[in-house]
Amino acid sequence: MGVAVSIQQLVKSFGSLRALDGVSLDIAEGEFFGLLGPNGAGKTTLISCLAGLVRPDQGQLSVLGCDVLADYREARRRLGVVPQELVFDPFFSVRETLRIQSGYFGIRNNEAWIDEILENLDLTAKANVNMRRLSGGMKRRVLVAQALVHKPPVIVLDEPTAGVDVELRQGLWHFV
Repeated sequence: MGVAVSIQQLVKSFGSLRALDGVSLDIAEGEFFGLLGPNGAGKTTLISCLAGLVRPDQGQLSVLGCDVLADYREARRRLGVVPQELVFDPFFSVRETLRIQSGYFGIRNNEAWIDEILENLDLTAKANVNMRRLSGGMKRRVLVAQALVHKPPVIVLDEPTAGVDVELRQGLWHFV
């Protein structure tokens, strides 16, 4: 089995605060890995570096052998990220949001996959509802759907079950 995610000697500081101090780890393909720690420990910073949203001060990161800094686009194609924060565009429906997300990865005509995601995340009835009209739990489901819409081989979930009910939590783990 190969390495899905490799993080070597990762360092990131924000002014005088060193959020990550030489973090190194490898996560094997097919492995479920939990990153635990108290608030402010650097978990989200590490995920943001892996996703290419924050540039580390030092270190190397790769997703399935693709260097996150040197080959950002390919590394990002291999990664689906569910952020901790509820970030969404309030002007689109759920289905439109997933189509737009697909377009970021150059994917067209994937309605069958979008329908499968909607069904598995219990969003079918909300497919044509505007994002701003959804509850917090439903918005969280859409974030998961967005992370999966381009069929990434590696999925990173930052606080994936925050604000979701037990039924969705179990369904999410089963679907993933």
